[in-house]
Amino acid sequence: MELYILLNIVSFFDLLMIILVVYYGFKFLIRFFAPRIVDNAANKIYQDMQNKSASGEGRTVRKGDMTIDYSNKKPKQFGRKEGDYIEFEEIDDKK
Repeated sequence: MELYILLNIVSFFDLLMIILVVYYGFKFLIRFFAPRIVDNAANKIYQDMQNKSASGEGRTVRKGDMTIDYSNKKPKQFGRKEGDYIEFEEIDDKK
């Protein structure tokens, strides 16, 4: 019985060590490879954008197509000359 308990304790520590090694190994590999993967993806996107702009594939408009260009300007809501002027009076509620 004592041997069985001892083997369970040893197998628990073996499992714990395996989990820690996998965790820190994964953490090390991510720190090493993630910046390179992101850099390669950014370079690929940049090259694709340059190729599109150089070849003129940006916006192709066929004859008869309608295009809508939106402006980012917000219209002025109220001007000084617009609206009604309302005169207010103060009322004292002293009794």
